[in-house]
Amino acid sequence: MGHRSQRVVYTIDGLGDRIFTPKYNPFYWLGTLCFFFMVLIFITGIYLFLFYRTSNPYESLQYLSANQWYLGGIIRSLHRYASDGLILFLSIHLIREFLLGRYRQWRLFSWISGNALLLFSIFIGIMGYFLVWDGRAQIVALKTAQLLDDIPIFIEPPPRTFLSIATMSKMLFFVILLGHMALSFIFITILILIHVSRNARAAVKPPKLIAFTVLILLLALSLIFPAINSEPADLAKLPVNVPIDWFYLFIFPLSSILPKGVFWFMLVGGTLLLFLTPFLNRSKKLPVIEIISDRCVGCEQCNKDCPYEAIRMISRQDSRPYLLQSKLSPDRCASCGICVASCDSKAINLPYRTMEQIKNEVKELLSLSKSDNGKQKILGFICEKSVKLDEIIDTESRSLRNMPNISVVTLTCAGMIHHSMIEHALKSGADGVFICGCQIEECYYREGAKWTQERLAGKRAPVFLPLEGNKSNYSRVRAYWLSPRRTKNLINEVSLFNDELKQTSNLKTYSLIEPELMTRSIYKKAFAFSAIPLLLIPLFLIFFLSTKPTFPFYSKDKSLIKFTFKHSGTQLDCKELTVKDTETKLKHMRKTNSPFSSIRMDCKRKRLPSYVELELDNNNLLSSTYHPTGLRKDGSTFAYEEIQVEPGTHKIRIRMRDSEEGKPFDYIFEKKLELQAGHTLIIEFDKETKTFFLTGQKEG
Repeated sequence: MGHRSQRVVYTIDGLGDRIFTPKYNPFYWLGTLCFFFMVLIFITGIYLFLFYRTSNPYESLQYLSANQWYLGGIIRSLHRYASDGLILFLSIHLIREFLLGRYRQWRLFSWISGNALLLFSIFIGIMGYFLVWDGRAQIVALKTAQLLDDIPIFIEPPPRTFLSIATMSKMLFFVILLGHMALSFIFITILILIHVSRNARAAVKPPKLIAFTVLILLLALSLIFPAINSEPADLAKLPVNVPIDWFYLFIFPLSSILPKGVFWFMLVGGTLLLFLTPFLNRSKKLPVIEIISDRCVGCEQCNKDCPYEAIRMISRQDSRPYLLQSKLSPDRCASCGICVASCDSKAINLPYRTMEQIKNEVKELLSLSKSDNGKQKILGFICEKSVKLDEIIDTESRSLRNMPNISVVTLTCAGMIHHSMIEHALKSGADGVFICGCQIEECYYREGAKWTQERLAGKRAPVFLPLEGNKSNYSRVRAYWLSPRRTKNLINEVSLFNDELKQTSNLKTYSLIEPELMTRSIYKKAFAFSAIPLLLIPLFLIFFLSTKPTFPFYSKDKSLIKFTFKHSGTQLDCKELTVKDTETKLKHMRKTNSPFSSIRMDCKRKRLPSYVELELDNNNLLSSTYHPTGLRKDGSTFAYEEIQVEPGTHKIRIRMRDSEEGKPFDYIFEKKLELQAGHTLIIEFDKETKTFFLTGQKEG
């Protein structure tokens, strides 16, 4: 499964390389694009806040779309589409990292915080849609309230809040706006900081060309298909044929399709599975590096180069004449060995792969290497993550298959190649040395390939120095930056390198910053023209899934009955007290039948449940028992039910009792009704008059 999933990712990455070139392949910049979308959301959100009115939410946003379309309307559309883009790219980024296995060990914090970012972003987006208060917002309000009702922490059913405008709190939009902004600016910021906290020089900005292209496309989408309100929310009517944003609101169709138990199992179980994946699928952690303090000179290069801030500098603890020394944070160490190449004083070693072991291996391989038929001895340092080693290496001879003159040393990361390794190989008889590492933009250990490339070019310490000042030695070294998908290309390039080494006098000096592979590959500028239509695919996906699809939460040909009540049921086991019994009771525990009665009663706190039957034209639609709230079952009894029925003239009968089975009904209600299609009838219970009453539709 692991190799197959990785192969899929590499294939997609390869397609992106062909079209965009590796430098501008968007699949390598998914995380930074998410940050770009977040910044765009924050900026546009601040502008929308200036015009938003909690007293008139629908009208204030409608003003921006209709009267200020040239600025406010565009900004609102950018806010909308950037939010959808955030969820899309976060999801793709999450899936990609999972398929590549990048969620374990030192990536644990990034994985957990990344998942939390996705969930919080969805939650914040749902709150944002509520603030519009159109038909879509009405669905969000009703369905969110129903989902909350499934959680046994509320005394009163949340759906009762949205029976009508009269039942809605005037502070509701203010509270939601405050939560929307607080979660966005506080919690999201905290999660971002956690997400990048263990990465040195965390990449948060995509290349300018990519950012500019995405911004232009979003602007074009905002101008062509601006975000507008649907019909205003009307709690007396059913929200039908209202498009929903599937990036954020997918949870509501799922809750409508699936049985309640299945839905919550999938939601809770799926969420837990996301966060627990690193613990369920563990891999063996390599031994962390060893720092030999006696050799450390405090140059700080290891601290500068470590991609995960696993090495920090502290004050010197011994008598050596240096101010600082290196100290390891083992839980952050990825065992990549990049710091090994950073240290010229040989103060850092990988326990399982020391510098001396590598040099001995180089010497042994070169002594066994065959260079007959005029072929040159070549030694290769290959990163284990860069290419498919099992396809090109002969495990017995440790050489490239069918090329016995080319020996190979495999390393955890190309970033651990110290310049002395290259020098040692050349001194030991190698006619040429090549390095194969991950693609610069997609290094498994983030910066290993980049640092090695810069050291070879003399732009980062410690640099590769030509032997005995002979600059021609530069031409005896090649560097290739590849992905596993391009494994076969390495064979071709090394073969060309071997042919060039035969003509020592004509050996060209190639730039180590821009490998020869890049100039001979299929990365042609002409392919860039095909990038534009390809970029339209996610743009179309964002537009379509956020504006077009509808889901039949309610039928326009049906009428909806909302049956609800709040009722204080009868207390259990009440008995009349004598005068003597009354005197033994504390005053606050003495109860009467009424304020005008002197008869004292003793009752248990627990109340009887309420049993209800609802019939429409003598057809039973509801038979249910509702229990009192509270830990001691002594609180009020609440009910909330939604029933879709055919419109027309009907006779409704409701019967309710506060007693056990077999007892007569205490409350009976009968009425003739005229139910309208697409409208809502609310049936409530008046606790003062002890009768049911109707709102929302006409009585027959």
